[in-house]
Amino acid sequence: MPGEEAHLVGAEAVQRAKRWLEGTMRVAQSYTNTDGAWAKKLTLHWPHGNEQQFSYDLGGVMRGGDWDGQMFCAEVKWRRNSSDQGTEYKSFLAKCYVALSKDYMLGDHYMWISWAPFRARDWDVLTAPDTIREAVLAEAARALGTGDLDEARELIKDEIVDELSARLWIVVMSEKQEKLVPLDDWRGVVARFYNSQGKTSW
Repeated sequence: MPGEEAHLVGAEAVQRAKRWLEGTMRVAQSYTNTDGAWAKKLTLHWPHGNEQQFSYDLGGVMRGGDWDGQMFCAEVKWRRNSSDQGTEYKSFLAKCYVALSKDYMLGDHYMWISWAPFRARDWDVLTAPDTIREAVLAEAARALGTGDLDEARELIKDEIVDELSARLWIVVMSEKQEKLVPLDDWRGVVARFYNSQGKTSW
């Protein structure tokens, strides 16, 4: 797919993920990395090397239950098959490790949202601590400031790895699933109830 076309498809995927998240009614607000001030909020830097920027596609605030008021950031991938997701996901994990180590403001939850599964053979360990460590080691020069893998292993902080493992989400979408959300008139009923409880962040 040509670069410009891929960019347009990716931007549409981000908007679709945003609509779905808000449609679940468990996300109070969400913003893309092209939404004004949120572009800056969703952008971070690798701590070492040339301190190159990286950014998340979406961020926002969750609503209700145990997650009420917590923040999330998300990477969105429009793919029809596993494609390059294995490599991209590994980079995502390293970026999340860096973000969490900096106490990133949107880092209560880290979401990977895609329209196709990937790495099926190790699907059950994609959020496991060992998988995160492997990803950080692959980006050791930029994430930890060393190319020496033995030194890098010593620099990885187990408490951050374990915490990140608990905060990761993998969401696999489908076009039908995008429509499996409360209808607009149902959402109106819930919004009125929510407002009647004196809550203003609907």
